[in-house]
Amino acid sequence: MALAKIRTPFKLVPATLDDVEAIGDISGDSFLNDTHTLMKAVWKGDNFHRQGFKDFLIDLFGNPRVDIVVAREGSDGSGKVLGSIIWAKRGYPENGQAQTSATPASPMADSQTMFPPPPPPVQLASPSSPLTVTELEQTTNNAMTHFTDLLMPPGTKCRIICGMSVAPAYQSQGIGSALMKWGTDRADEDGVFCWVSSSMSGWPAYAKAGFVEVGRLELKLDDYAQGVKRKLIEADGKEVEEEWGVYVWRWMRRDPIAKEQQK
Repeated sequence: MALAKIRTPFKLVPATLDDVEAIGDISGDSFLNDTHTLMKAVWKGDNFHRQGFKDFLIDLFGNPRVDIVVAREGSDGSGKVLGSIIWAKRGYPENGQAQTSATPASPMADSQTMFPPPPPPVQLASPSSPLTVTELEQTTNNAMTHFTDLLMPPGTKCRIICGMSVAPAYQSQGIGSALMKWGTDRADEDGVFCWVSSSMSGWPAYAKAGFVEVGRLELKLDDYAQGVKRKLIEADGKEVEEEWGVYVWRWMRRDPIAKEQQK
């Protein structure tokens, strides 16, 4: 009989600038096996995701439309950071609080709508030139713009998850679910939908929280790897190479749950 995993007590509290290093390191650790991140790291350096996320965080602090929440170890929240989430707001006033008068929560579509596919992948002018990380980033950026425009046309009021990660050693203990619930509860109170652009491994957690896929992008990472293969170390210490494979980005949406439905 398998033993139940002991859950670490934690408390959700607002993040501070002092938490940037811990949040960035946890995000970096959470993507150590993400093939998209690993493939880009071949050209951008092993630390590109970790440092880039820290720089992103610093720019967000002080923005009234952004809530950065951390899960701290201990029932009083006095311990180390175990995970974090960034919740942004669209269509809210400058102070970030809910408006008393109703605004359009969803001028178009709902969580059952599958959006049109994104623009085709960016190609080089010369067919003989290999595609690179630059074309990969242009393609993923175009897809993000495409789905963002569809999810948030003018007049939309919603909440967006801009990043979530839990330290690998503390995953599957309810921390990620609590971080998401922090924002979905507020979205339900405001009667607005939420959405997220999910990594390939992250979507089951979002689906568990009620998010439904509304669009996706699928790319073969090897098309952009310029012949470089993924290097792995087997149990006997031997280095082997394999393809990077297909990566799937999912855009997911969760509609608000009315109070009477929550009972």
